[in-house]
Amino acid sequence: MASIKDIAKMAGVSTATVSHVINKTRYVSPELVEKVEQAIMNADFPPKFVVRRQKKIRENIYKSQKGILLYICQYEDDKYVSSVWSKLKSLVEDKGYTIIRLNCNTELEMDIVNKLLSGNEEIIGVFVSVRTDKLYIQKIVRSLNIPCVAIGNEVDDSAFDRVSTDIYKTAYDCTLHFIRSGHEKIAILMGDLLKSYNKDFLQGYEKALQDGGIKIKKQYVLHKDSSEKSISGMLSELLGRDDAPSTLLIADSDYIYRVYRYMMKRNVRCPKDLSIMCFGNEDSASYLNPSLSMAENDFELIAEKSAELMLNRIKELSENDKFEVVFKKSSPIFIPAKMIIRDSITGAARGPFGEKSADMYTLSLTEKEMDICRMKRYTAVIVYHYIGASFMKLHEKGVRDVFDRLGITIIAVMGCQMDFSMQRKQIQSLLMLEPDIMIAFPVNHTMTQDVFKEVIRTKTKLVFMGHVPDGFEGTGYVSCINVNERSNGRNIGRGLGDYLLLNHKKNIGIIRYGHQFYATNQRDLAVEQIIREEYPELNICATEVFSKKDEYEKTKELLRWHPEIDGIYVSWEGPAIRVVEALHDINREDIAVATSDLDFMVALDMAKGGCIKVLSAQQPFEEGQAAALCGANALLGKAVPSFIAVEPVFVTSENLIKSWSTIYRSKAPKEIVEALQKNEQFMSE
Repeated sequence: MASIKDIAKMAGVSTATVSHVINKTRYVSPELVEKVEQAIMNADFPPKFVVRRQKKIRENIYKSQKGILLYICQYEDDKYVSSVWSKLKSLVEDKGYTIIRLNCNTELEMDIVNKLLSGNEEIIGVFVSVRTDKLYIQKIVRSLNIPCVAIGNEVDDSAFDRVSTDIYKTAYDCTLHFIRSGHEKIAILMGDLLKSYNKDFLQGYEKALQDGGIKIKKQYVLHKDSSEKSISGMLSELLGRDDAPSTLLIADSDYIYRVYRYMMKRNVRCPKDLSIMCFGNEDSASYLNPSLSMAENDFELIAEKSAELMLNRIKELSENDKFEVVFKKSSPIFIPAKMIIRDSITGAARGPFGEKSADMYTLSLTEKEMDICRMKRYTAVIVYHYIGASFMKLHEKGVRDVFDRLGITIIAVMGCQMDFSMQRKQIQSLLMLEPDIMIAFPVNHTMTQDVFKEVIRTKTKLVFMGHVPDGFEGTGYVSCINVNERSNGRNIGRGLGDYLLLNHKKNIGIIRYGHQFYATNQRDLAVEQIIREEYPELNICATEVFSKKDEYEKTKELLRWHPEIDGIYVSWEGPAIRVVEALHDINREDIAVATSDLDFMVALDMAKGGCIKVLSAQQPFEEGQAAALCGANALLGKAVPSFIAVEPVFVTSENLIKSWSTIYRSKAPKEIVEALQKNEQFMSE
């Protein structure tokens, strides 16, 4: 019988190397591993140390009093393998079984596994989780006369039971998330297309595009195999195109560091230039910059279903014919992936006609252009849908900040308190002043379109805020300015979802605006999308629609039928305050409220630890600056993007003071600061 020295001599290596190969105690190059394994196979009899290893495994098996289960894996340090193993082990051991993990990286190890399976009646079931296409593994598994459960997508064979992540649905859901977030140019990066895993992923991606009404572009499909370019080369070719994608879906977490390294070297900004989501499990995802959005394998559920399937088979063996049980196969069990959205994805802001947003910084003027504006002595008017709120004051301040530097005079500022007939009369009177620029917040999509058409028939350059009335179809006006409502809704939905989960609550009510306002409607839809897609544990109980300052009554009605509600989303801050008043009057201040826009009343309620817990705030000063710059660019005859979106600010009690300073460009009011200082809950955190 060969000794370890004999094997070392035959392989031309040291005895220490042979020991490391057999016991996996240190890394050994593949070339030396192959030499050692070949020497062992060429020996007349199995070496003593191999026999001793088999004996040790058998001794572990014989310790079981109820039965032995094997967990055959390929790479024991692999995240998938180790995560499933840790959860599976506790599940089956709680039922009184012993489970042993065995590696199967090489033919030698598989030979050991094969002999072990053929020589021990105590082994009553086998789990297999391998990432290989070598046929000897399937050959061994197919020869089993005991139950076998394959775990993972790499083992795809109808000859045995299987539990795996639903790859097709994962790709479909991730792609659909991008589409619902406003993206249309979606690229995908994956491995060899010959593997079933990648085929399923590609099919799910293509189906989502098809259902979203988006044409599939072959150039957006990047697949990595031995004949392909490097990932860096593929990305350079992809992002260098005129129609470069705005998103990238990565099918394998092994690629993520190469993608991030490429973006860092090439100054590709994520998510501004490219939003990214990856399938897999990466422990450092939340620590990357930006933090990486993931669709993760649900290891706990995979292990739970695998154990359940195995134990059911074992139970059937004790009650029925062994042959029938072993070869009675069930349909594969597919587990949905868990989608975790982080900072690597942003909602693609879209204008009223689906146009992609541009950055306000593309509107900058040269000193020469600014001098021309000063010489021309242009005039401007501002038409608000209502006046007196903090938003309008800040917006006007932003407009004046630009116009003062350009020598443009604001000759009138008007507000109609959401009365469309009043707005019509105001605009008609303002046209008599022959302003060069009009910045307007339309009250209604339909009721004011005629008077705005009067504006575009004059010399006045018309800049819309928030939305565009019907009948314009993207022409006749300079641009539309708004907050990125998709980001706005994502902030609110995520903030409310996190708050409820943190406080072990789950039921949500929605109180949204009932009229057709493109911007508000987009925000409302984004909130609901985030809650439904990213927080499956939460439940949207009901939705109420308000229209004529009836939020107070709608809140009472909602809770009359659904008293279980823990959190409420309200479209913006004014109605939110009336919702809070209703909650106070019916003694339901335990309910969390999430909304948009920051003013004194909502900030004070938040500072006091009241109902309002999270909100996403527009930056009206910046939006005012953008509107003013659009008007000035138009007067100078420069091309202006048809839609400009400004990113919102996410606000909680923790960053309230800083957010106030950012948005209002001044210190927070004394009342808010003092309320925070008296808030015991805030001070204790």
